[in-house]
Amino acid sequence: MHLVIAGEGPEREALTALAVGEGVADRVHMPGWVQDSGAWLKACDLLVCPSRIEPLGNVVIEALSAGRPVVASAIQGPEEVLSGTQDGILAPVEDPVALAEAIATVLETPELADRLSANGRARFEREFSAPTVLARWDVFLHEMASRRCGSV
Repeated sequence: MHLVIAGEGPEREALTALAVGEGVADRVHMPGWVQDSGAWLKACDLLVCPSRIEPLGNVVIEALSAGRPVVASAIQGPEEVLSGTQDGILAPVEDPVALAEAIATVLETPELADRLSANGRARFEREFSAPTVLARWDVFLHEMASRRCGSV
C-alpha cells in the first residue's frame, strides 16, 4: 500500500522525516501542489482529508466526483458535505486514533468502500455536477434579473 500526500506546507519536512524514521519512505509520495487532482483521485483507493481547517470541502467534492470513498475530519467544509449522509465518514478533529480506525474500516471493508463510492458519485451527479450547478445559477440569475427589472 502507498500513501500520497498532495499539497505543500510547513509540515513537509517533518512528514518526510517521519516516513524515513518509520521505514516507509519508499511508499510515501509527496508530489507537492497538484493542479490536476482528477488523475490522482482516480488512482487512489481512498481520499483522506485530515485537515484542521477546510472551509469549503472542495477536495471532498472532487473525491465524490471521482467515485472514491472519503474519510475526513469533521471540520467545516467536509462536515457540510458529508454530515448526515452515507457518502463518507467523518472523524473527530485532531483525533488520530479515530481517524486511523475510520481509514482501516474503509480499507478493510470492501462493501463499505463500494457503497461510499457509489453514494458519493450519485450525490455528486445530483448536487455538484456542472449541469446541476449551471441550472441553479440560471434560476438564480433570472430571479435576480426579474427583481431588478420589477423594481425599476
